Amino acid sequence: MGQHPKGFINGLLVFLCLGIWAGHAWHIGREQLSVAWCLLTMAVLGAVVLLRQESRWTWAAFAVAIFWLGLGRYGAVTVASDDDILHFEGRKVKLSGVLAETPQAILEDDGRLKLRYVVEAEQLSAGQGKEQVSGRLVLYANGSSLAKGSGEADRNGEVGKAGRDGENGTAGKVSRDGEAFGRAGDRVAVAGTVLALHDYGNPGRMNREMTYFSQGIHARLMADKYSLKLQQEEGGWHDRLLRLSARVRAAYLEYMERAMSRQDAAAIFAMLFGGYQGIRPELLEAFTATGIVHILSVSGSHITLMAGTAGIIGRLLHLPGRVTTGLAAVTILFYSLLAGAIPPVVRSALMGLLTLLALAMDRERDARHILGLTALGLLIYSPPLLYDISFQLSFGATAGLLYIAPVLRGCFRKRLPVFIADSLAVTIGAQVSVLPVIAWYFNVISLSSLLANLVITPVVELIIVVGLLAGLAGSLLPFVGRLVFIGAGVALGAVYEMSRLVASLPLSQIYVPSFGAGGCLTYYGALGWLLLPSGRRGQARRWLAGLLGQMMAHLPDKWRNGMLANKQKIAVLLALLFLIGGWKVCRSGDLQVHFMDVGQGDAALVITPHGHAFMVDAGGVREGGYDIGRMVDVPYLLHYGVRQLDYIFLTHAHDDHAAGVRGILGKIPVKAVMTGHEGAVEYLKVFGRGDAARLEKLLAPLRENTFMELDGVRIEILYSPDRREVMEGNVQATGNEFSNLIRVSYGQASFLFTGDLVTAQEAELLRRGTQLGSTVLKVGHHGSRTSSSEAFLQAVKPRWAVISCGYANSFGHPHKEIVQRISDVTGAELLRTDEKGAIVFRTDGDSMKVECYRDG
Repeated sequence: MGQHPKGFINGLLVFLCLGIWAGHAWHIGREQLSVAWCLLTMAVLGAVVLLRQESRWTWAAFAVAIFWLGLGRYGAVTVASDDDILHFEGRKVKLSGVLAETPQAILEDDGRLKLRYVVEAEQLSAGQGKEQVSGRLVLYANGSSLAKGSGEADRNGEVGKAGRDGENGTAGKVSRDGEAFGRAGDRVAVAGTVLALHDYGNPGRMNREMTYFSQGIHARLMADKYSLKLQQEEGGWHDRLLRLSARVRAAYLEYMERAMSRQDAAAIFAMLFGGYQGIRPELLEAFTATGIVHILSVSGSHITLMAGTAGIIGRLLHLPGRVTTGLAAVTILFYSLLAGAIPPVVRSALMGLLTLLALAMDRERDARHILGLTALGLLIYSPPLLYDISFQLSFGATAGLLYIAPVLRGCFRKRLPVFIADSLAVTIGAQVSVLPVIAWYFNVISLSSLLANLVITPVVELIIVVGLLAGLAGSLLPFVGRLVFIGAGVALGAVYEMSRLVASLPLSQIYVPSFGAGGCLTYYGALGWLLLPSGRRGQARRWLAGLLGQMMAHLPDKWRNGMLANKQKIAVLLALLFLIGGWKVCRSGDLQVHFMDVGQGDAALVITPHGHAFMVDAGGVREGGYDIGRMVDVPYLLHYGVRQLDYIFLTHAHDDHAAGVRGILGKIPVKAVMTGHEGAVEYLKVFGRGDAARLEKLLAPLRENTFMELDGVRIEILYSPDRREVMEGNVQATGNEFSNLIRVSYGQASFLFTGDLVTAQEAELLRRGTQLGSTVLKVGHHGSRTSSSEAFLQAVKPRWAVISCGYANSFGHPHKEIVQRISDVTGAELLRTDEKGAIVFRTDGDSMKVECYRDG
């Protein structure tokens, strides 16, 4: 009610988001939380007083109150309680609790089993006696974690032949719902190490820590061998519903695998219920390129499809409007349960049900109000949702459909057929509204999605509807269900070919730079201005003119009168200020050296003053279990506008330094990969599968005591031992002995990259009298005691020392004596990627600025 309810609701939403952001940025603790609640109480009392006085400033009091509410709620959700499981971080414990969700079990191609549980912790032992604890945690295990008699895995952590070959449907159960390894509501006992939630600390990454916090998950635990015990329990009604849902999904997958290949079955299963497991990489790549990859995650589009399908059935059966609305509501609830009732599905279903309620009450014009109120309610209940990409995209896209699409639809219908006009309006409206979000996380916008949504999406929606119906039919008439699934498989093949064709079109994807905070404000401010009705725009223009007049009232009369007499001068001045600001943003003039957070590995990005870029090492994980290059390095490069690399310098051929190259070469053009002297075969082995001939042409071994200049930046190869030098008399060589020593200099600033250089090589460099002095030292071998001798540190004399290592890594890096030695010998400021995330140095050759991602 009121004169401007929509503006009031959206204004409260903005201040709530500001409060949540403040709580996150200020790292609010328990003491600050008490202050926040006091300030909230004062603001609420002030709002009540102003409301009774009918003051024009009542809205401001409400805005202040909602700000403190957002800050307080964020602290209440993220600050650990006295008995929270997180207080046992880093300790070995024995834990018992209840499975809060359906377990996930993934069978790798090599037969290894990976298990993931969400556990509601109840009791814990960390030595003497047991303690009652609270909070959820994620439990990671594998086949070897299972105690004897638990699950179907053998003692080597592998699934037996039936599981691998898919006999009796075991593989489907293993890879999808994991009922063979526990059920929602079952009891679990396990031993392991409690760890905090932690992800790669780089800008542009999805904030998985906040996503977990929004689900009440505060920690994770790595299960020890043979310690995981599961005990079946009857469970409550909620658990029984989740179990039924898991069994139905397993039956769907089993029906599909009988009618089509396992990869096609995995793709259609993902369309129905979400997920990426088992999908052909080519299909996933084609969906990503055409901007329809969201189909593989259950979201608002699925809920809308379910409601629309129910509406069509209602019209075909000539059902009354209220009955049709009820059928749509039941369909949404049924589908949400079938999809596992995971948080994103529940949020989308809630929004869908509220919209149906508005339609049933003939209040469809209130959809914008419902969106604002729903967002308010969700964020008050779970403030970390603000940092969840699923919430950001679903809320932003829905806002685009409600605010932007109607404007575009009116314009397009004047020139295009209704179907095409409406489809384009919906697609463009959704993309325009979330463009800064897409730019932040992906840096790519798919122009081909306009065509894909016209041609491909309708076929995919048909597959989803037909697939759901086929599963229901298969339970009654298996032959009919199988025939329908065969048809769905044929349609999937057509979708794949169409996606590849659309993705291959010119300009199907274009690069979009990341928006900063100022860029986002400018973008949404301009978008809001364009969406304002002409009358409101005039009011806003007059308000801005009045504000500008008040600001200029403090200027001398001569200046003020002259400027007010000519509004064009004001416009020119503002335009000049805008251009100058943009020029300052675009113009760097500094050397940037980024120590990226790649976990237990090394990767550094160097951006020269005029935009050239190269890397020193690329990170990676042992045994290639996770593609650091594609999943971490490439997003980081794109986030900072790097679309081409002049060089990748590799210190040596170990996975944690070189394996990321494979993923980078697949996405980013690289002129040359400069290597050590282990031989091309060793590097190609680390890079893994790929075009070996093409990769080998890029490789060039470094030469000791040489240098190169790039855009005024000097790159010196201080040490690059050949194979004979390393192997002579060193029968126990680990490969670290091949480490190149590289120094990057610009003006008076210099950066020394040591790879995993060992103390013997450090001593050799000192014996030769090599000048090692540098401003910043990348500490050797992740802070291991095998590197960083006292004499070497004295020779380098750095002002800053950077250790690149993974959180809670199994090697214990950095070793305590090395951390102490760096402090005692050099007095350098020590920065660690496991604590600080990405560490960025900016220098003009004289002064130095340091930015750490986790400090921001």
